Amino acid sequence: MGVIIVTLFANAVETIQIGVEDLLRNDERRVLSAVRNVHAGVLLLCKEKLRRLSPDDEILLAQRFEPQPNDKGEVSIEAVGRNTIGVDDIKKRFKAFGVSLDWKRFDAMADIRNHMEHSYYKGSRERARQAVADALLIIRQMLVEALQEDPRATLGSKCWTALLENADLFEAELKTCRAMLENIDWETEAAARALSDFACPSCRSALIRQRDPANTMQQRAVLICSACGEEAELGPVLSQAFDETFGGETHIAVKDGGEPPISTCPECSEETFVIEEGRCAACDFALPEDAACAVCGSGLSAEEYYEHNALCSYHAHTASKDD
Repeated sequence: MGVIIVTLFANAVETIQIGVEDLLRNDERRVLSAVRNVHAGVLLLCKEKLRRLSPDDEILLAQRFEPQPNDKGEVSIEAVGRNTIGVDDIKKRFKAFGVSLDWKRFDAMADIRNHMEHSYYKGSRERARQAVADALLIIRQMLVEALQEDPRATLGSKCWTALLENADLFEAELKTCRAMLENIDWETEAAARALSDFACPSCRSALIRQRDPANTMQQRAVLICSACGEEAELGPVLSQAFDETFGGETHIAVKDGGEPPISTCPECSEETFVIEEGRCAACDFALPEDAACAVCGSGLSAEEYYEHNALCSYHAHTASKDD
């Protein structure tokens, strides 16, 4: 009886195929398995790329490697320990070798998987569809661009067609949800800009919509998740969306010692106060245009105006020392 050798690439393909089969089954018990398998298959595709980039001994799959002298007096690179790379190492090595991947979409898929594994929510199938829809674009990017493989030929016509149809179904539902949100006359430009990052705080699904599709007033908007059916408060939804939309700008501002675009609202305590617009995107709090320090006349931030009795941070600190 011959020994069957399963390559890393074959394992990746089979794992994705099993995940898609799980999704197609009319069995709620297989939904989590579908997400797990597709996620695992994508990771294996990433490892396959690093395997192909390795010189001749799959060294790039090792979590750690070090230079070692060999018998010929030369230096070779050898793996240290038996641990293989995780996601963070894959990201670093892809960057080092110039391999492109939509990591934001990958992380969104992983986030859904983590929530499904650790919490129970209604609407698991809808969340699974989103995770697999995200996976489709990553799978295509890995197969076509990184590995130079044909997706339909590699995965099989049935699996590839199912991935495409799932993505079409999810995108249609997402488009409907987004259209309901776009009907709202948002009170800040920041909120309108962040619509594409709206997600349910409970289950992380992007299928967040208005309960009343005809409503156009922000303060009357009642948000509901089409995936888990839970209502969502506007503040947490905006705070989570702003973290995605303005995360890059915030990182640069903090690194360069500047002011981040979003701060904590002193009224509702959500991370939804838009510095440039001088108001909170979630509640009615707005910083008066003439808000200035009563001592030096310098302009006040929302925090200074609300917490320091109309004094700038410096003079508020000085006043506290005099007490």
